[in-house]
Amino acid sequence: MAFLTGAVVLAAGLTTGARSLKPGERGAWVPWIIGVSCALIGYLPWAATSLLGMSATIGNLAVPLWAGVYFWLAVAIVCMIKQRALPRSERIALAKDVGVVVAAATVFAWHVLIEPALDGNVTADEWALIAAFCYPLGDITVLVLGLTLLLTPGRPSTAERLMLWSFAGCLTVDITQVVLPMVAPDAGFAWYIPSYMIINGLMAAAVLHPSRSRVTGPVLQAGATPGMRGWRMILLGSALSAVGLSVILMPHSGWNRLQTAAAMLIMIAVILSRLQRAVADLASAEQTMRHQATHDQLTGVANRARLMDEMRHAVTKSPTLFFVDLDGFKAINDTRGHHTGDIVLKAVAERLTSIVRSTDSVARLGGDEFVVVCTGLGPDEVTALAARIERTLSSPIAGDGGPVTVGSSIGILTLPHTAADPSAADDLISDLLRTADAAMYEAKRDGGGTKIVEYALSA
Repeated sequence: MAFLTGAVVLAAGLTTGARSLKPGERGAWVPWIIGVSCALIGYLPWAATSLLGMSATIGNLAVPLWAGVYFWLAVAIVCMIKQRALPRSERIALAKDVGVVVAAATVFAWHVLIEPALDGNVTADEWALIAAFCYPLGDITVLVLGLTLLLTPGRPSTAERLMLWSFAGCLTVDITQVVLPMVAPDAGFAWYIPSYMIINGLMAAAVLHPSRSRVTGPVLQAGATPGMRGWRMILLGSALSAVGLSVILMPHSGWNRLQTAAAMLIMIAVILSRLQRAVADLASAEQTMRHQATHDQLTGVANRARLMDEMRHAVTKSPTLFFVDLDGFKAINDTRGHHTGDIVLKAVAERLTSIVRSTDSVARLGGDEFVVVCTGLGPDEVTALAARIERTLSSPIAGDGGPVTVGSSIGILTLPHTAADPSAADDLISDLLRTADAAMYEAKRDGGGTKIVEYALSA
């Protein structure tokens, strides 16, 4: 009676869950519901044989139903992974990691579960042989599904945790079913069906839990790259070690030794591929961090630290500094919003970069202040470049709500060759920036434009 009550409750829960699914959730959760339903329907022929004493032929109908559970759960997980919208690189990394563990699990399942079961059922009917072969493969499928959920980026939702607990329960129950008769022959299997009823209850609860929508929603990642976290490396290493120990300790021969060695070679190749990608990811991350440390995050031009470094090399080449401040930028920020202000700053950086040589430097010091550093310019070239900067920056900039225009105030100075003193470069550079800044403010007080000053050499 308790068994029938539990089955009815689970069926009612699945029906409620199915009816409450939103359109975007059905693609993944309908196969899941079908899989759990197959498990529940499979209890009926089992109950007819075990509880009502009907023909064993009827009871055998449970085998294809229970084997079908794994197929439908696999379809559900594949649909969920597709809806998570993972980057291609992360999907490949995920497939490789799962593949390594599956190879190890297949070797384990063959030697520990399938081969002994087949040997023990040589004289059994075809349904017993199918069960001996399919259920361990189903356990491997469960392992794949659990690992896929576990390795997917993002914090697991409650629905995912319920799914993981159900997968862990499947593996525990099926392995116990094989091992228990070896250590306790008289234990019996009265615990088997109730255990699976609990597992099916966890699966049904996942459908009903409000967090199920997160399982089928896109993963939110902050610029993640598919590296190898420590625990993933431990997982892969453990899988490889398990197969290696299997080759050493278990009495393999002939075909068994060949398939085990093949699995090990495949795992080594995949792990090496993962390590190569992890090294490439680390190099890319390091390059990104170096770029972020020396460049302005909004505009992409050099920041103050990078400007100081470049000017240390430029002070020996008679550099000319153009200290540029935007006129009217604050009004744009106040009236059009900071988003439009950011568009203006990006456009200014792009325009300044486009009109100077590749050997020159463009930097943003903060706010609406930019510095252009050029070397080897004569007086006429300095005047011409200043006029070009003014003209280029005054062109309208397309922004939200229509084009905007800004003016510019530019302070300019050139460091003579005789002023180069590498031993005091930092003090010299700071003094150059202060002098150019003061010239820019003088130009701003005069209504904008340029102000060229001579650098006063200290004695």
